Amino acid sequence: MNYQLRLERVRESLKLFSCEALLVENPINLLYLTGLELSAGKLIISSNAACLIVDGRYEELSKKQSLYPTYLIKENFLRDWIVDVQIHQLGFDQSQTTYQDYLSLAQMSEKLKMQSYSLDIVPLDSPIQKLRMIKDHDEIEYLRKAAHLGYKGYEYASSLLSEGILESEIALELEFFWKKKGASRLAFDSIIAFGPNSSMPHYRAGSSILTMNSTVLIDIGVVLSHYHSDMTRVLFFGTPAPIMKTIYAIVQEAKMAAMNLCRPGTLIGDLDLAARDHIASKGYGEYFTHSLGHGVGLEIHEPPLIRDKGPYRAMPLQKGMVITIEPGIYLPGVGGVRLEDTILITDEGYENLSLS
Repeated sequence: MNYQLRLERVRESLKLFSCEALLVENPINLLYLTGLELSAGKLIISSNAACLIVDGRYEELSKKQSLYPTYLIKENFLRDWIVDVQIHQLGFDQSQTTYQDYLSLAQMSEKLKMQSYSLDIVPLDSPIQKLRMIKDHDEIEYLRKAAHLGYKGYEYASSLLSEGILESEIALELEFFWKKKGASRLAFDSIIAFGPNSSMPHYRAGSSILTMNSTVLIDIGVVLSHYHSDMTRVLFFGTPAPIMKTIYAIVQEAKMAAMNLCRPGTLIGDLDLAARDHIASKGYGEYFTHSLGHGVGLEIHEPPLIRDKGPYRAMPLQKGMVITIEPGIYLPGVGGVRLEDTILITDEGYENLSLS
């Protein structure tokens, strides 16, 4: 991973944030910027300096492996470092910083003012998450490998389908399969849903038994080298009910309507509407009950949210974004269909990471 490049991206963003330095505390953002799995720590980056502050558990590791000068946390270290580097506007992530930590920063600012040193605490809206929306070359390679392993898991899970098997059996066997292939963990609890259970979008594999002529929904993901995969497929074990074949075709058409717009410049809201409007035109709009998708990377759900609502609706797709496209129709008591691919936005279109 090119952590030096990521450091430079943060420094470039400081100009947009109207602050001289950024304080990073979220463990996933620390992993993104340092490559270290830290349950706690503080990374502060200015235009010409940076330091990583950790407790004794991580001191030796960080000093050996971190790009950043590492210091053991102690009282007033952060305050003294800020004064030494002459920082007067310190940004923090208002979506991640706890109220208690904010109060500590505010108290530090007030104490410095009493010493005739001006320090403004500047709240910022997810500054590192916004950088993480655009994946670099190394991240894309890891996401490809995770998606490939995810698809192999889908093939394996599909091969286990037989009359009498439990949803939970398939989920357990799939986890064993992935672990033996080098996965670190599941991206989320596998959704293996038989028959009417498939109408619940966030169902978890339970004790239902597979019977003939059942719908089988498989929504699965795996973590490989910290990066996540995410895909959903629907199979019919035997002969499906006509209504299930009908909604399967509609969802497939909706997915392709959205994917055909996957290229730089398409507004995220328009992407959502392409799928949502198609489903609504067929009379099933009220049964598509969630967003069209989400970003994928170091977390299974990352910005941007793919929906014609909220803060990202007017954001254009950009090269390097990795998102899911997952329209669905859910008929309570009958069954549901969700089809999901993970998509990399490329120069002129997209690459479907979920196909192999």
